[in-house]
Amino acid sequence: MRTREYYTLNTLILINIKIKIMIEFDENDLVNQDYVNTTTIGDNPNYTAIRDRQRVNKKERYEVVYFCKAFVNGYKVEKTKESFQKVEKIIRLPEASNIVMRDELNKFVAAIWNKI
Repeated sequence: MRTREYYTLNTLILINIKIKIMIEFDENDLVNQDYVNTTTIGDNPNYTAIRDRQRVNKKERYEVVYFCKAFVNGYKVEKTKESFQKVEKIIRLPEASNIVMRDELNKFVAAIWNKI
């Protein structure tokens, strides 16, 4: 009986961990609602070359959602809505206003994560 109870408990723990890891975030999870829902002037939504993949337009809703999801999933942070929203808050800090390159923005968020 103990083996079965142990197995059941471990299975529930694993299911819980998988659910937490697989949580999806979307625009409804954003704190701020002042993003444009389309591309901004000068940004071609059909252009997905290297330059577009390297930059983050922090005014466009879909880019902010994508960046926040990617950070939460790619870094050792809790996979929660709070973490998703924390990334959003960090990239909106005045110190991040001139950071547009994805790699640099990831480094900035990671560096300041435990300070906020």
